[in-house]
Amino acid sequence: MKLSSIPENFMWGASTSAFQVEGAYQENGKGLSIADIRSFRNSEKQLDTKVTSDFYHHWEEDLLLMKELGLKSYRFSVSWTRIFPNGDEEKPNKEGLAFYHKIIDRLREYNIEPIVTMYHFDQPIGLVEKYGGWVSRQSVDDFVKYAKCLLEEFGGKVKYWLTINEQAVMVVASDMLGIDKDLPIQERFCKAFQANYHMWIAQAIVFKMCREKFPDSYIGPAVSYITTLPATRKSYDMMAAKELEDFYSFAQMDVAVKGEIPYYFTNELDKLNFKLQTKPEDVRILQEGTANYLGVNWYCTTIVESKRDVPEDQFIFLRFNRIRDNDLLYTDWGWNFDPIGLRYGLRQLMDRYGKIPVVITECGWSEKEEIEDGQVHDPVRVDYLKGHIEQMNLAMKDGVNVISFNPWSFVDLLSVGEGMEKRYGLVYVDRTDFETRTLKRYKKDSFYFYQELIHDNKH
Repeated sequence: MKLSSIPENFMWGASTSAFQVEGAYQENGKGLSIADIRSFRNSEKQLDTKVTSDFYHHWEEDLLLMKELGLKSYRFSVSWTRIFPNGDEEKPNKEGLAFYHKIIDRLREYNIEPIVTMYHFDQPIGLVEKYGGWVSRQSVDDFVKYAKCLLEEFGGKVKYWLTINEQAVMVVASDMLGIDKDLPIQERFCKAFQANYHMWIAQAIVFKMCREKFPDSYIGPAVSYITTLPATRKSYDMMAAKELEDFYSFAQMDVAVKGEIPYYFTNELDKLNFKLQTKPEDVRILQEGTANYLGVNWYCTTIVESKRDVPEDQFIFLRFNRIRDNDLLYTDWGWNFDPIGLRYGLRQLMDRYGKIPVVITECGWSEKEEIEDGQVHDPVRVDYLKGHIEQMNLAMKDGVNVISFNPWSFVDLLSVGEGMEKRYGLVYVDRTDFETRTLKRYKKDSFYFYQELIHDNKH
């Protein structure tokens, strides 16, 4: 695959996150996070965070595989509880800092750019128990303290930062924020949207801090970008698609890039009879703290139809149905294969935000897989990568400023909802949900495809 629009400095990468790949859940001073606690509740059903893919003990091997693959970037997250085990310590955990220094230094030795996510679903459970986590305004100060520590410690050798991964996902699955999922739905959403607001404020403060301390750095959010299509050519289905896409994805980007909360977002909160708890200085904080690039997690298109019998004054999630398109291929978990949707979605980003740099922070295909004679054949994943990279290339030819592509995931890891059965990796890890096995790494066919693609597009 020779790609005409890929510049010489383009960052071909891959992604993981700390709690999904590291394991070593209590080693060297690490505390417990809400992600740990959520996983333990399902330990009898699927893999939990205790060992996962054991990147903590296999990091040297895995980084060597990244070098062999030819990666130019690696998007990963720092575990908040490796740095501040309970979240409220005065001083950071030195062993946690030392671990990430080793990772970052080795990546730089291999000429792989670290793209570092500060927070990927793993707030310290200590803060949730102390004051309710993100639902409380106190969380802003604790996150800013944590982010300040990361910037001071690693800012000289990390150029690309992501603050918070997929806020919208946490709002919908609000137990990821430590909110009791058995609460009445309105109460849950009100707490979750207040938590979302506090993340916006904390993030804006960190955007400003980073850009002032390291003016050559890039910092932004990692947004779950659901490119949403109407089920029919009817205007009411088109409107349903636009409303969901705006509320779920573009609101997060608008706040980060433009520094203001859109009217369409607060209009929906009014339907919950909910008014955000704010402070007078918040308008200035949001305006002064904006992102200078975007991370987008893009997997598939979402197809919706309007519930025409539901009145407009009902909350947005009650006003549409999600539709399956039988002309598309789907994973066992309901996500479709629709690569032209990526080009369309990227064009929409350019329409709204101009030439802002865009990093595709996640994009991948999940399968149930087994190793046979030391090999893993994953032809659909190869086709998925090929199709999406081709469409990304066309979007770049259209003028979209994509600077990096990081498929999810580098190695097989703990899927948040489906354990180890739902495999995304370019590299197979020899374990199951309930058997640790050897944890040996095996390169899949998709690894070799991606390796060849990267090599063929060197300049």
